[in-house]
Amino acid sequence: MRIAYAGLRRKEEFKALAEKLGFTPLLFPVQATEKVPVPEYRDHLRALAQGVDLFVATTGVGVKDLLEAGKALGLDLRKPLEGAFRLARGAKAARTLRELGLPPHAVGDGTSKSLLPLLPQGPGKAALQLYGKPLPLLENALAERSYRVLPLMPYRHLPDLEGISRLEEALLGGEVDALAFVAAIQVEFLFEEAKDPKALKEVLNTRVKPLAVGRVTADALREWGVSPFYVDETERLGSMLQGFRKALQKEVA
Repeated sequence: MRIAYAGLRRKEEFKALAEKLGFTPLLFPVQATEKVPVPEYRDHLRALAQGVDLFVATTGVGVKDLLEAGKALGLDLRKPLEGAFRLARGAKAARTLRELGLPPHAVGDGTSKSLLPLLPQGPGKAALQLYGKPLPLLENALAERSYRVLPLMPYRHLPDLEGISRLEEALLGGEVDALAFVAAIQVEFLFEEAKDPKALKEVLNTRVKPLAVGRVTADALREWGVSPFYVDETERLGSMLQGFRKALQKEVA
């Protein structure tokens, strides 16, 4: 079975895992990610270094990038994070915080919405780590709880137009049997930039089996009218591929 991967990170890991399980991997990244130059948010990093009452981590890689950016400015951001109430949006962000010795006080289910009931009441200063785009839902909720919001965007996402075009052609041309998404933004970029999103929707609901890592990615597919064939709740590549193989075996049986 030919399984395409729409992700940018961990491509070689996906390829190796897929081949080990007997799949034929196809790599079609639909997103590009670039680090935001440290000078662009230098003042916000310095404000973070002065201390915050609340820190909201939305992605593991984003937390690591923040600490690296702080080092580039000669700032040790661990101390202010140690003194803050720490929230993680989902499993990946929580795992990274624990690895850094900064375990979260509460963890959401991977959606921004799940963090709303976990937000403590202000007033105070809240640092919100963004994952490539603004998060008005969380920013507004924090402001309503009397927080001064400090948005921090260490990286931003861009659509890979060439990758999207290649993937669309492969999907519509019958060259793909399954398609794995590991982030909601990959779904959004594919459908927003596709030449024929209606045809893509039809293909993904009939001939090609869509896979999603995490419920957020799965919800993005549903928002575009696509029903995921398999969703991995643990948000791990290996688990998704193994679970997909088991789901295929059950379908045949």
